[in-house]
Amino acid sequence: MMKVRNAIAGALFAVSAAATLAIDGAAPRLAAAYAQDEKKEDEQPRGRSQTLDPAVAKVLGEVFELQNLKPPQLQPALQKLNDLVAAKPNMKAYDKSTTYQMRGSIKVQLDDYQGALRDFQAALDANGLPPTQNNQLRYFIAQIQFQLENYQAAIQGLNAWIASARAEGVPVDANAYYLLAAAYTQITPPNWRAAVGPAEQTIAARAEPKKSDHDLLNLIYSELGENTKRGPLLEKMINLWPGERSYWVQLSGFYSQTGKDQDAFSVLEVAYRAGLLSKESELITLINYYSFFDNPFRGARMMEREIEAGRIARNVKNLTLLSQLWSQAREHKRAIPVLRSAAQASGDGELFYRLGQVLLADEQYVEADRALTQALNKGGLNAQKTGDAWLLIGTARFSAAKPEDCNQRTRARQAFVNAQRYPASARQAGDWVKYIDAITRTLGDQDKLEQAQNEEARQDQMARLKQAIQVCRLRGGGAECAAQEAQLKALVDAGPVKLKSSCAGAAAEGEPSADGQPAQPAQPEGGAQ
Repeated sequence: MMKVRNAIAGALFAVSAAATLAIDGAAPRLAAAYAQDEKKEDEQPRGRSQTLDPAVAKVLGEVFELQNLKPPQLQPALQKLNDLVAAKPNMKAYDKSTTYQMRGSIKVQLDDYQGALRDFQAALDANGLPPTQNNQLRYFIAQIQFQLENYQAAIQGLNAWIASARAEGVPVDANAYYLLAAAYTQITPPNWRAAVGPAEQTIAARAEPKKSDHDLLNLIYSELGENTKRGPLLEKMINLWPGERSYWVQLSGFYSQTGKDQDAFSVLEVAYRAGLLSKESELITLINYYSFFDNPFRGARMMEREIEAGRIARNVKNLTLLSQLWSQAREHKRAIPVLRSAAQASGDGELFYRLGQVLLADEQYVEADRALTQALNKGGLNAQKTGDAWLLIGTARFSAAKPEDCNQRTRARQAFVNAQRYPASARQAGDWVKYIDAITRTLGDQDKLEQAQNEEARQDQMARLKQAIQVCRLRGGGAECAAQEAQLKALVDAGPVKLKSSCAGAAAEGEPSADGQPAQPAQPEGGAQ
């Protein structure tokens, strides 16, 4: 109901003012009648029901003069009328109706609506006025009932007045249709369907388009889901009042609700370029449309601009969206610093997890490893993402390893082992473990083969030296034989060729455990290495 009140509150003030003017408009007519009565008093007989008593006419004339002073003297005027009513409790019908009508108009100006309602009803009950004026009183009464939030009584009075006016061929005031439609929206529960007719008639009866009329009909169509009527109405409202931001936003929302996302996007974009959008929610909606329609780069540029202008807050949520837009546009180097800022301000590891993904996509393997490790240390990831984080850590470590970096591959293997503990990542992690084990076996086999080949070469060299020494001795020995004997001794003393690993590098410390909690270096198959 508050939504309805806000939609029509501004218009009600204007209608109330118009009603006051209409009620006050009776005063000049009454003054003219008083003067006419005095002028014709001795000229011709007067009908009893249409002739003011001279004493009454005199007081009403004084009241009229008080009302027209600058500023109006309403309280003295009211006091004169109160004194008149007290002094003449048995006034004839015409005097009574006229007096109470005038007092009611003053009470309206003094915001005494309850008192005005009683006076207008008393004027009507006295039945001293012509039918046309009585019907106008009914209109005043209905307006005051609305002002007092007696909406059902207002509806009854307005419907009666409209029916009577139509029967007499009198044009129905657009404000009457407006009040009737508004009253239907205010009762409990609101009768939106009954409000449609008078709301449409309000616009038809108005000489110049009025925003409040269209706002009310737009609200009614919205509540009834009258999409076939509401769309054209909003388009008309934008053409009439192109500078009204809310109409553009509503039309965009309407198109979105009815499945016309391209139209919704276009309307919002036109409004933005016209400088009509300023609320963060509206700007974010347009930015998301850029993403939805495959133009994330423009969305990211717009969001950067609006953050700098202060129209979009620089918070974790918005920085995350900006980083996603840059990533979607494949601008990873722009996404990374934005996402890192958001991750550092965040209370859990979710954004570090996303940062790690972006860094990995940008082939920054060491930074990706660090970010994903921070994600696990901060916590807050569900089981699936925890397993995936270990999988990505393993991928980053493996990708960063050089051919001879066995320790780095061992660290990658341990990350994959940790990932195997989570069902969603277990199969892929297991394949990685097998692959790394195969590489390790191949390297080990190569090392053993190189050892065997080197040992065979040592044995061959020793055999050649022994043979050379024998020949040297047969020739008489000497210094040459001594040198060969020294070489042979060195080979014998060195012993068999030792197994030499082709690996290089050292293990890292202080990584998270398999469950994502900080831990000291663990043994293989335990925490991360």
